Amino acid sequence: MMLKIAVCFLTVMLTHMAVAKGPKLVWFTEDYPPFNYHVNGQVEGIAIQALKLIYRDLDWDFDDNDVMLLPWPRAYQMTLSNHNACIFSMTYTEERAKLFQFIGPTMDNHIAIIGHKETSYHLSNLRSIGDLKIGVVKNDIGHQLLRQSGIDKESLVFLASGFELVQMLKLKRIDLIAYGDVIARYQFKRAGINPKHYRIVMPLRSSYLGFACNKAIDKKIIDQMNDALKVIRSRQPEIFDPEYFYGQTE
Repeated sequence: MMLKIAVCFLTVMLTHMAVAKGPKLVWFTEDYPPFNYHVNGQVEGIAIQALKLIYRDLDWDFDDNDVMLLPWPRAYQMTLSNHNACIFSMTYTEERAKLFQFIGPTMDNHIAIIGHKETSYHLSNLRSIGDLKIGVVKNDIGHQLLRQSGIDKESLVFLASGFELVQMLKLKRIDLIAYGDVIARYQFKRAGINPKHYRIVMPLRSSYLGFACNKAIDKKIIDQMNDALKVIRSRQPEIFDPEYFYGQTE
């Protein structure tokens, strides 16, 4: 009897060890298509595909239950406060590099102030915003860039997601949005809005997207993931192309 118990215990332990292959990380993300978004209870998109390939190449087990889709402000704070947490997709900046360890690049990201083509807004610099209201998602790169530039909080309208940004822009509840150009165009399409009716009023920053992890995570893990990502980008560059992704999902 004791032998049977010992065998059962050993089997459970070995099973647990097998499941636990690789680091135990928690991944937070937001609705940020085409890079990451929710479909039938699962997170889909370019970024999650890349993340799964990184795990596969490193021979780590990937558990979909370790990925949680949350509003960006909450996901951002959860990553900062949890020692085994990472977040995606995040635009790299020098300011954020002081708070997180980055894995990337996955793709370029161009952040801009976007408005309707019918409007006559011409911003030579951010000081010329005047009474215009700009929609942002709290702690999104668009919001952080405006805040760092000294834009008054009174000029900003905080919304929960990029989807809400484009809807409010169409309804003219806000004058402009500060957001990633590629992501905005995808959100316009999701909302049934023709993206050709909108234009970049003023570029803000060009950078890259990637994964960002809590500073407490072992740097060896970050280095391994960065090395794996470089190999994947060289081997399968097409999967990081939004146009290729659209063709696979349509």
